[in-house]
Amino acid sequence: MRCLLVDDEPGIREGLAALLRRRGHEVRTAGDCATATSALADTEFDCVITDWRLPDGIASRFVATCRSPVVAVSGHPEEVEVHASVREILTKPVSPSRLLQALADCRSEPEATTAAELAADVRAVLAAADACLPAGACTTLDDDGTFVSWSTELVEDLPLAWLEGLGGDLRVLETAGRRRVELRLCRDGRPDPSLPIVGPDASWPDVPELAVDFRGSDISRDRFLACLQLASARLHEGRRVHFLDIPAAFASLASDWETAHGVPMRDPVGPRLPAVLADLWS
Repeated sequence: MRCLLVDDEPGIREGLAALLRRRGHEVRTAGDCATATSALADTEFDCVITDWRLPDGIASRFVATCRSPVVAVSGHPEEVEVHASVREILTKPVSPSRLLQALADCRSEPEATTAAELAADVRAVLAAADACLPAGACTTLDDDGTFVSWSTELVEDLPLAWLEGLGGDLRVLETAGRRRVELRLCRDGRPDPSLPIVGPDASWPDVPELAVDFRGSDISRDRFLACLQLASARLHEGRRVHFLDIPAAFASLASDWETAHGVPMRDPVGPRLPAVLADLWS
């Protein structure tokens, strides 16, 4: 979908834009009514997502003329004026999954995301989390296109310390007297979204830590071995290299290399949230 995103807070605006682009949407941003009005005049959008209070007025200045559906986001939802184009009103702070659902509701055929699309390391962590639960425990899985949130009700015999060993953003939540544990993982397996990421055929930057993404590459066995050797050399220099989405044909080769050479390149999945997204989680 082609989206116009309007918010005067740069961190929130860029965080949401990054989230939507990762989900496959085309995003144009604006920080005030005037810029949004100009964007609407020269581009046709499939959806407009806008904060209501903006530095030069309220969003109704341009919402009233919108031909596309509008999702209004406000800390004061009672102030949002009723317009034919306003499909939904979300109260701040809004979770990314809730926003993505509202965006999906604006299209006739929402795209589905399946667990099979998750990185293999992410699936392994989720399977390990399920395996540590007592028989009959119920879990939920929420995938917003950037992060996967796994949660279950916290019971006395749940080995929380063992869950912490899986990595990821682990937190305990309490709602209406019921406690739940939630584990959040980056769905593409990156150990940290702020790390430099390069392709296997690109030159590696001279940094303390980086990730090599093999997704979609048609790499040869010899080239893959060369990457392993380079990663081993960097490890001995005190630097780290993470391998993402290793081709299935080379998975056992990578595992054997790690065992033989002590090169633990694939840490447990679970990044720190990037600063531009941190404020979006409520």
